[in-house]
Amino acid sequence: MNVSIPDCFMIAFAVGLIFGLVYEALRIARLILRWDAAVFICDVAFFILAAQAVMTLSELLGSYVRIYTILGFGAGVFTYIVTIGRILNIAESAASSAWRRSIGKLIHTGTQKTKKAFGIIAHKSKSEFVRISKVCGEGYKKSQSYLKSHTKKLYNKKRLDKIGESENTHVIKASVRRGS
Repeated sequence: MNVSIPDCFMIAFAVGLIFGLVYEALRIARLILRWDAAVFICDVAFFILAAQAVMTLSELLGSYVRIYTILGFGAGVFTYIVTIGRILNIAESAASSAWRRSIGKLIHTGTQKTKKAFGIIAHKSKSEFVRISKVCGEGYKKSQSYLKSHTKKLYNKKRLDKIGESENTHVIKASVRRGS
């Protein structure tokens, strides 16, 4: 389909105005998701979608991309942002702050209740944790038998006596000489 230059510009302008709604949807996502990566992702998504829209529009209006198609599309998006977009921006900001206040209050309340519940659980189970640590500590102390003398390093003499081994079995003797 071959379209004249002014018609092509006006069609691209109208598509740009309509495409402003895509920008608006992504702006709402940016307001809700208040982290920097969301802003970057929304901006990149908008530019990719805009490039796709311009290419599709150019294919429909002719077989190649025309500069006035790009300018018309950009003018349409710009017109949307500075007219309808500003009015909607005020409403979105009010709705976003109300949303964050209500959700923030819910999150704060939930966090306080969770802290209180964990505090109660920790307080009630404190005596159990102390009892368990004492039992484990006593078992550990019983498993340790201290050195009988400073020269012999035999820890489990009773066990070795039961199985018939001595401390001299399985010992490799080595002498180390330093210097020449």
